[in-house]
Amino acid sequence: MKIQLYLITFLVVLTGFYSKAQEDTSFKPYGKPSGLIFANFHQGISSAASNTSAFELVRAYLEYKHFLSSEFSARITLDVGSPDDISPYSRIRRYAYFKYAYGEYAKEKLKVQFGLISTLQFKLQEELWERRYLKKAFADEFKLGPSADLGASVIYDFSPSLKADFSMMNGEGYTRLQMDDAFKYALGITYSYRKHFINRFYMDYMKNGIAQSTYTWVTSYTHKNNLNLVFEYNHQFNNNLSEGKELYGYSLYGKYNLTPTYQIFTRYDILKSNSLAEGENPWNLAEDGSMLIAGIQFVPVKGIKIALNYQDWVPLAANMSTKSFIFLDMEFRL
Repeated sequence: MKIQLYLITFLVVLTGFYSKAQEDTSFKPYGKPSGLIFANFHQGISSAASNTSAFELVRAYLEYKHFLSSEFSARITLDVGSPDDISPYSRIRRYAYFKYAYGEYAKEKLKVQFGLISTLQFKLQEELWERRYLKKAFADEFKLGPSADLGASVIYDFSPSLKADFSMMNGEGYTRLQMDDAFKYALGITYSYRKHFINRFYMDYMKNGIAQSTYTWVTSYTHKNNLNLVFEYNHQFNNNLSEGKELYGYSLYGKYNLTPTYQIFTRYDILKSNSLAEGENPWNLAEDGSMLIAGIQFVPVKGIKIALNYQDWVPLAANMSTKSFIFLDMEFRL
């Protein structure tokens, strides 16, 4: 596997030398900084969440992208937020991570990225959902894969309707370092028809004693640029490299543009796990359940999104209570 990684590195470097020889001397390098802020106010409205009420700064991204030539660029993104593994009482602490830090070569139909890159497992879903500031995509929300990882990816557009991508990554995500020789391999194929229909099939595979694999299907329909409906199904075998543990579920979401400024939206997710041989209940029963989101989005000016919405979580376990909230979410793009 190390040989494969060295080969990819060599190909990227070789491509760089070739491009350097063909460099357009009229190009002037330039950079572009940007920022992104997610914030909200939420109030619990069910008995199990009645004591939950707060203003929250969820996350901030600071980014700089530099274009070295017409084909080469580099990007660095700093993710400032609170880790998921600390207690709620420590959320005021802020930690900064390098979310992305990579070089990119893009020419005509080919794009190559190397470094701390964005994974492509749910990138399309985030673009279709359009509300990352409100809730993560299904696979990200339920930890079926990281949003960024160390590795390399190749994306090729065979035609305006068909493109494919291949990635080789550490498989541990952008907040962990891996020093072993176990890598994650991912392949995706996306087909679109006149921007009305989009279908994507994705799979990944990694083995470190136990083999873990993930399969995803996404289909989207858009009508007259006003109505969009999306369905996705995710299934992961040997979750977290644990023999026999499966996580699976689907996400159904849609939007309708009332005006250029106002948009209504809804989303329904359900997550389930299988029962292991030694037990009757699903192994992830305490975390299994369904989620409903519905609301209205207001865009007063370009770069600002505000969404008033209802969110709930209904556990599949009979001894756990439903939690319901009213959220006012905001996104500020700098």
